[in-house]
Amino acid sequence: MKLLSLIALCAITSAHEITQLKVPLYADPRRAAELSCHFQMDDQRLHSVKWYRDMNEIFRYNPSQKPPIRLFNVSGIMVQGGDCQADSCMVRVMPPPVATRAAYSCEVSTEGPKFQIARQTKHMTVVAMPDKDPVIIGAPKLVKPGEQMLLNCTSDFSLPPSEINWFIDNELQKPEAWQRTEYSIPQAGGLRASWRILRVRVPTNASGALRIRCEALLQVEPPVVRDAVSIITVYSRTQLSKYVSSKGISLAGISANMCLIAIIWTFKDISRFVSL
Repeated sequence: MKLLSLIALCAITSAHEITQLKVPLYADPRRAAELSCHFQMDDQRLHSVKWYRDMNEIFRYNPSQKPPIRLFNVSGIMVQGGDCQADSCMVRVMPPPVATRAAYSCEVSTEGPKFQIARQTKHMTVVAMPDKDPVIIGAPKLVKPGEQMLLNCTSDFSLPPSEINWFIDNELQKPEAWQRTEYSIPQAGGLRASWRILRVRVPTNASGALRIRCEALLQVEPPVVRDAVSIITVYSRTQLSKYVSSKGISLAGISANMCLIAIIWTFKDISRFVSL
């Protein structure tokens, strides 16, 4: 029994393995993505390291061949090159200018007679993040109940282009047919800006403040959200009249005080003149 346990322990410790697989969760189509595979061979000899995109081989390293590295460009991706050492292998790929999600696998195999294989897989999504938060245009500082607002929200360039949603006090605003998200023409790397208009009437019973939020949503896995918020103050007619009235009273009080001061100074001047 002890002998069997010792044999099993030796088999485990002598087996090669992939210790770390680095694949970016997101890849920008405007620049190359770097993928790396780190492995431990123990007492095994390395036969080859292969990289796959989904089911297609894109890179192979075989130290016993000349040249040891071979690149395989497949549809939708360009392999720029790579570098391999005794315990690691790195590959650079240029993602396609299309919002796609693909599986990237590293496969490490040993020399014969066993030809054992270790394999790990991670997913990478082609996406260009917006550099800035969206911008709300046309939001007034003050509105009255019943007043109509026409707002616009514009997102930064991204891939895929952002879908825009409007919220008023955390309530999603359903768009009218002509208020759907619009997109710009593609820029470098397939990036597009997007915008959406919101036409809304301030509720007649509204008071205090309205919290207007524009959400720019990238439909990727996991989703990416950037937003902008505008606070709009709502004044009713009663509040406005009170505000103006209070201002008028204050001004009237100031005018009365100024008149009193003028009368006092005038009386002093007359007294001084009579005394002469």
